Amino acid sequence: MSELVNTQNGNPQLRWRLLATVSAIALATHIVPASAQDANRPTVWIELGAQYENITGQNVPFVPPYDAAARDLSFPSLTEIENALGKSFGGEGSLSFQPHGSDWIFMASARYGRTHTARAGHAQKALIGPPVAQYLTPGGKHLKTGGGSNYLVTPSATAYVDQSADNAESHAIVDFQVGKDVGLGLFGRGTESVFGFGARYVQMSASSRLNSHTLPDAEFTVKQGLFPGKYYIQQSHHNSASSAERYSSFRALGPSLSLSNTTDLLGNVDDGALSVDWGANVAVLFGRQQTHVQHQSTARKIARINGRDVISSQMPGSGNRTVSRHVTVPNVGGFAAVSYRFTNAKISAGYRADFFFGALDRGLDTRDSAALGFHGPFATVSFGLGG
Repeated sequence: MSELVNTQNGNPQLRWRLLATVSAIALATHIVPASAQDANRPTVWIELGAQYENITGQNVPFVPPYDAAARDLSFPSLTEIENALGKSFGGEGSLSFQPHGSDWIFMASARYGRTHTARAGHAQKALIGPPVAQYLTPGGKHLKTGGGSNYLVTPSATAYVDQSADNAESHAIVDFQVGKDVGLGLFGRGTESVFGFGARYVQMSASSRLNSHTLPDAEFTVKQGLFPGKYYIQQSHHNSASSAERYSSFRALGPSLSLSNTTDLLGNVDDGALSVDWGANVAVLFGRQQTHVQHQSTARKIARINGRDVISSQMPGSGNRTVSRHVTVPNVGGFAAVSYRFTNAKISAGYRADFFFGALDRGLDTRDSAALGFHGPFATVSFGLGG
């Protein structure tokens, strides 16, 4: 009876006992599901996927002689196909490990892509000269006067371009990172975010082989013969033969940082959740850039005299450059995707971009290090193991 009276009078000791009991029950209720969830969470994730990417960054064009004259005849230019690359197709994979009870994640990933295109073209066009009146004697001689018959001669020639381009590119990107799971609630409820730091290794190469043969024009001139009253038509034209080979490569290693985020839109991971994924990465790569370029061209003017082709002028040209240097290349990238995930499985599809500033030397006779980028759609499937 006294205890009841004391309670009603507000015994402080009993209040603290009741508060402690309720708090313990609430804390236990909160901790047990979290522990169970952590126990069921996979410790190892394996991800496999593929990408279909565009490639940005082009070589400084190699322009063969008489290219402008060929374009005046509506012929295609070699510059239209020499940088033409198809889509880069490749695969990717990653492995991550997060021990139970830890916010740290250990990750390793690799991505590979390549493309190869071979294109060739041939175009030709008839060039017609002005008609010229001649006299034909029975012996077949062309005279202005005589007992032969008058007839018209219309000279003609065939202009053409014959060209080919063979291009190839390949790249591999390998990442080793340690990430920190910052937990739920950083960007809102149902959100998971991981900051990562580590190292990125990059290896890439590009090569091209070009050939061009062009006859873009023809001239027809009436010439006086050796004897009075005799004449003939002299035909002349320009032509060129050109070829070029290039190879450039880049290998580098450097520190990297990344941020990845997953936000649930609908459902939960136990029954299936629709989520939005996005991320960004930066790196500074230190490595070696190697370049080899070799090209040669011959431009000629040819006159046809007495049925024979005679070279009246010739302009050869060539270049050769081999360089190896140490370079520092900044790298930035990012991705956005939609995924459907469960506790131990995930399917994702999205779009990704990675840009490397000055990775390859795309110059001809001098260095030109433009930005090289890969961007395009990708899809992945992930499996969780352990728990």
